[in-house]
Amino acid sequence: MEVHAHTHTPRKKWTHYLWEFLMLFLAVFCGFLAENQREHIIEHRREKQFMISMVEDLKTDTATIRKILSDIKLRRSYIDSMLLLLTSDNISDEAAMKTYSFTYPALNNLEVVFNDRTITQLKNAGNMRLIRNQKVNDAIIQYWGQIEIIKKAQERHLAYRTQGRNMENNMFNVAEVYLANKENIVHKTAHLILHDDVLFRQYANVIAACGIMLGSLQTQITEQNKRATSLIDLINKEYHLQ
Repeated sequence: MEVHAHTHTPRKKWTHYLWEFLMLFLAVFCGFLAENQREHIIEHRREKQFMISMVEDLKTDTATIRKILSDIKLRRSYIDSMLLLLTSDNISDEAAMKTYSFTYPALNNLEVVFNDRTITQLKNAGNMRLIRNQKVNDAIIQYWGQIEIIKKAQERHLAYRTQGRNMENNMFNVAEVYLANKENIVHKTAHLILHDDVLFRQYANVIAACGIMLGSLQTQITEQNKRATSLIDLINKEYHLQ
C-alpha cells in the first residue's frame, strides 16, 4: 500500500494577521480622512461663495436704503405741508382743497424691499450650518431679524396710509380731477364734497400718524444701513474677500 506524503503549509504567526489588520484599518481610515477632507474643502468653498453673494446683496441693500430714505424725507415734507393747512383754527375750503395736491407722494405706498437672494438659499437648503464663523453668523441673523421688525413698521404705515386714502373719498371729488386730467392727476386741485371740520381734524390725525410711522421707519432703516455696512466689512475681513 502506497503512502502519500501530505504537504503542510506552515502556520502564519499571529503577528502576521495583526499586521494585515492594521494595514487594512489604515487604508480604510486614510480613505475616510481623504473623503472627509474633500467634503471640508467643498463646504469651505461653498461657504465663501455664499459670503461673496451675501456681500453683493448687502451692497444692493445699501443702494436701496439710500433711495428709501430719500423717499421718506420727501413724503414727510409733504405731510408737514398738509398738517400746516389742516391744523389751523379755521380751515378754509381753499386750504382743505390744497391739501389734495400734497397727497402725492405724502400718501403714496412706500416700498421697502431688501435683497433676500442669499439668505433664502441659506435658510431653505439648511446651509446656515456652513457659516462656521460665529460672529458672521450672529450678525446675519441680527440683520435679518431687524428686517422683520421693519416690515411690521411698514405694515402699520400702510394701514394709516390706506385709511387716509379712504377718507379722501369722503372729502374730495376725485372723479372730476380724473375726468379732467386722465393722464396726470398728481398735484391737481380737487373740489370738496362737503366742508366738515370734524372730518378735517380726523384726516389730519391720520396724516400725522403716517408721519410718525415714517419717522420710525426712517430711524430703523438708517440703523439698518449701518448694520449692512458693518456686516459687509465683517465678512470682507473674516473671509479675506478684499
